[in-house]
Amino acid sequence: MANESTTKNPTATWRYVIPNAVTSASLVLGLGVLAVATQGEFELAGWLMVWCVLLDKLDGTFARLLGASSKFGAQLDSLADMVVFGVVPAGTTLLLLRARPDLMAPWLGRELLMYAMLSLFAVCASLRLAKFNVLADEDGPPVFFGLPTTVTGGILALLLLIGLDHQMILLLRVLPVLALILGLLMVSNIVLPKIGHSSGLFMQVFRAVTIGLCYVFGFMRVFPEYLLGISLFYILTGIVLGLLRRDELLSGKGPEDGADLDLEPQPG
Repeated sequence: MANESTTKNPTATWRYVIPNAVTSASLVLGLGVLAVATQGEFELAGWLMVWCVLLDKLDGTFARLLGASSKFGAQLDSLADMVVFGVVPAGTTLLLLRARPDLMAPWLGRELLMYAMLSLFAVCASLRLAKFNVLADEDGPPVFFGLPTTVTGGILALLLLIGLDHQMILLLRVLPVLALILGLLMVSNIVLPKIGHSSGLFMQVFRAVTIGLCYVFGFMRVFPEYLLGISLFYILTGIVLGLLRRDELLSGKGPEDGADLDLEPQPG
């Protein structure tokens, strides 16, 4: 929130509007996902979820560039993430299965189990973000504990897209099971280092190129396989590094956050 110095300077105050507007745009876009999904436009819904992931990266970037980080922005970001990366992916998956009898067939007579799995995904997202809010003001190691909500929501959207693009009926049928697994990984104690803080030239270039391609492919609505591959590469690499360097990482100092794909604290 703006302090006394910023309230006297309209320009300084308006700096906070930009990142918060991006966060709000992500929330509006997330609601648009459900709107198009109810019309049966599931491929478009999947890509809109990918765009939400890209916007989630931008709000933190704008906040850092403008020096507009605030507790208000962090709270707004967490609330938006709960809806966009918790409720929306689960709801879209449910709408897809209910709209396609061929996908719903294995769940006939097990509808309650399917609903429970998707509901747990949303609940786990809210639990993770609640944990972030509690720990945000405390010093801690520069790591993630469990998978960030942005990552899991994006992965579920990409699995949906790939399943639709390649007519992978089995993949689409087991989306509730995969959602449950991703939900449990969100609230797990798996240690993931924040590779975004790396000062090595190779990692900086690699990160810039891969993220740049994610934006290009994401907004062009092409190559969801690349986007999924990058996400899984990050997760698997992070898990391995977390296992090999757990004691070293946990002895470090830094904020713990769980909602930013940029792997840095959530400003806004």
